[in-house]
Amino acid sequence: MQLHIVIIGSSIAGLSAAEAARQKAPDCRITILSEDTHYPYFRQRLAEVLTDRNKAEKLYLHPESWYTERGFDLRLNHRVTGLDPENKAVSLENGEIITYDKLILASGSASFVPRMPGAELSGVETLWTMEDALRIEAKLQNAKRGIVIGGGLLGLEAASAMHERGLETLVLERLPRLMMRQLDERSAELFTAKVESEGTRVTTQACVAEIYGDEEGRVKGIRLEDGQDFPCDLVLVSAGVMARTEYLKDSGVLIDRKIIVDDRMRTNVPDIFAAGDCAVMDGRWYGLWMIAKLQGQIAGENAAGFDARCVMQTPPYMVKTMGTQIVSSGLIEEGGLAQDQQAHLRADITENSEAFQYSKKLYISDQLSGFVLLGDTKAFSKLLKELKTPE
Repeated sequence: MQLHIVIIGSSIAGLSAAEAARQKAPDCRITILSEDTHYPYFRQRLAEVLTDRNKAEKLYLHPESWYTERGFDLRLNHRVTGLDPENKAVSLENGEIITYDKLILASGSASFVPRMPGAELSGVETLWTMEDALRIEAKLQNAKRGIVIGGGLLGLEAASAMHERGLETLVLERLPRLMMRQLDERSAELFTAKVESEGTRVTTQACVAEIYGDEEGRVKGIRLEDGQDFPCDLVLVSAGVMARTEYLKDSGVLIDRKIIVDDRMRTNVPDIFAAGDCAVMDGRWYGLWMIAKLQGQIAGENAAGFDARCVMQTPPYMVKTMGTQIVSSGLIEEGGLAQDQQAHLRADITENSEAFQYSKKLYISDQLSGFVLLGDTKAFSKLLKELKTPE
């Protein structure tokens, strides 16, 4: 009987799973269930749509013909509401029941909106789907002041797009500095200076007390716990993501905020795999495109009957935003090391503050243990090789 592989989710993890399964089992049926109304796209580039909605078409991963040529039954606007492992069936919002032989959960994540007064006001937005991007772009046409809550990559990209559209733009970051995990204190200072030189203001240690609105329920501004008040007519909440697992209630699939998988991307339920933003392996989660792609590939191969293992190495952080570039990997802060390591620690730091450039290399016993590059990243490949292949 023909093997039927069902994939929930159409982001890069789901598509990679479909491609790998097709390669390993050319004759199998592959059904991809996506609640999105658009063909799969580069999610990390959605902020580009805020500058020009016509850019949306350039973000699609593949044309419609690509899916039919590979025999993928991609069903858009199909939301999964439940899973019945005993009968190997998934239920859809439209009442349809679809059975499977192997199931891959690649449902991804959704924007996390912290509990705060006023989050429900008109003009408070999140950016995670193409529909979000198109809706926000339309609102930017009449907006004058925009605030982004959250200083991560997506928030910064959105702030940059708002500024490009002519809005007065402010980023509110709850932490003491931007990019806490990727930059040390000095490089974060230089990066923040670069962001502000590009026209976006930044306020750190910003704890939102409330988003307040006018009499008609439209956002009017944000008030912080320290009393600072920032008027605006559009708020974008970019405060992190949470895994999409709500459809797995009572399914028996083991979840600890995310779906728990082993190194073969298997869940605790037979014939069910998971990959991408919705999954966690060995307690590690990255939320990165390349990791999701790798996990999807392994899940697809194994759903097709193979026995591949997922070996993940912590990837370097690479970003290009706000007119500059950042790469970092390994140890970037001196603190937290054991006493014997501290005794053998050496830092090689150079900076050009006028050009917002910074280089930091940390060595333990003359072995490179980590680095940060801001602005000038030409040494990245050489340093990464030195980091991974100690002499």
